[in-house]
Amino acid sequence: MDLKDFFKNKKIYDISVSLSEKMPVFPGQPKFKREFISEIAKGKNSNVSKITMTSHTGTHVDSPYHFIQDGNTIEQIKFSSIIGFTKVFEINSSKVGIEEIRNLKIEKGDIILFKTRNSKLWEMEDFSYDYVYITPEAATYLAQREVYAVGIDYIIPEALDDPKRPVHHILLGQNIILIEGLNFTNVPPGEYILVCLPLKIFGNDAAPARAILLNV
Repeated sequence: MDLKDFFKNKKIYDISVSLSEKMPVFPGQPKFKREFISEIAKGKNSNVSKITMTSHTGTHVDSPYHFIQDGNTIEQIKFSSIIGFTKVFEINSSKVGIEEIRNLKIEKGDIILFKTRNSKLWEMEDFSYDYVYITPEAATYLAQREVYAVGIDYIIPEALDDPKRPVHHILLGQNIILIEGLNFTNVPPGEYILVCLPLKIFGNDAAPARAILLNV
């Protein structure tokens, strides 16, 4: 097949959020900051900026090392976990629990992305505590299904009230990659091809990513 023909009829959805000073970040973490160290407007021959942010700002990928001391770091993640066949499920509930996912067609090797009302929260500058989260029971179910990755449309995939972060431990402990900070505005639920490429930061716990969906 000619690659031009392959992409000709493919609709592409950008499911990443734009990094800016006005975006919400996890409570207690520094806001995204950009400052110029060289500006054409001030007589320099080029524009060069310095960016300050955590590795968990905006759209990003968590590696197992984020919560598992001997887990794979971001550059060790298999491409099959972040590039491939993907199912986007819309969850119209206050949580992604067992009741919400037990009847969904979730199979071994799937990349599972949850579209929720969280996508609207990216319009707010401050972190919203009223977000849809994945429960530990649902995370266990996904791990049992042996999915490759799980994604959701906010900064953290689980409730804030448990500092032990069980969802992270359950999924990352099984080498199931977490993709966080997605935005599914105008993206219908369905089957897609995901391309999600985190920055290759050696030995790191996470990295910012650009994520897109292509219709199949």
